[in-house]
Amino acid sequence: MNISNPFDILQDLEKRTLEGSTGLPSGDQIEAEWVGVGFRIGNDRLVASMSDVKEILDLPTFTSVPGVKSWIVGVANVRGSLLPIMDMKGFLLGDDIKQRGKGRVIVIDYKGVNTGLIVEEVYGLRHFRESDETDDDVGVHESILPYIERAYEQDNEQWPVFSFNEMVADERFAHASL
Repeated sequence: MNISNPFDILQDLEKRTLEGSTGLPSGDQIEAEWVGVGFRIGNDRLVASMSDVKEILDLPTFTSVPGVKSWIVGVANVRGSLLPIMDMKGFLLGDDIKQRGKGRVIVIDYKGVNTGLIVEEVYGLRHFRESDETDDDVGVHESILPYIERAYEQDNEQWPVFSFNEMVADERFAHASL
C-alpha cells in the first residue's frame, strides 16, 4: 500500500471496516415499536398510547364548576382555550387525588374538545417491542380493568395499556352533573 497517497489510505480503511462489520438487520429482523406515556393512578402504573396524548401540563389555575361530580375539578384557561379538568383517580377509584397540585394533567381530545385528566405522576415516554406484550393477568384495580387493552412487560415491570377512548365512551364520564 502506498502510504503517501491519501486515497489509498481511505480505501484500506473502508476495506478493513467492511470486513469487521456485522451489517444492519434485515427488514424481517426489525421489530415494531409501540410508544406510550407512562403514568400512575392510585397504586397502578399504566401506559397510554402516545397518539392519544396531546400534551402534558402542570396543573393550571382553574375555576371550580358548581353542580358537578367531585371528580370534575373545574375549567382552566390554557393559551386562550377553555380546558375542562377531571380527576382520573376520583372518576375511576372514587377517591380524589389528595395533593392535586403535585399531579400532572394529560390532555386528550374528547369529541373535538381538549380535556385535561389529572394523574398523580407521569413517568414519561415508554418504548415497547411487540415481543414485550404479555398475556399475564394485569394486576390493576378492578374499576380500571375495563379500560385496559393489553399489557407489556419490560425489565420485570408490567405496564397495562390504558385506553382513554374507552374511558370517555363510558356513560359515567359523560354524565358529570349531579
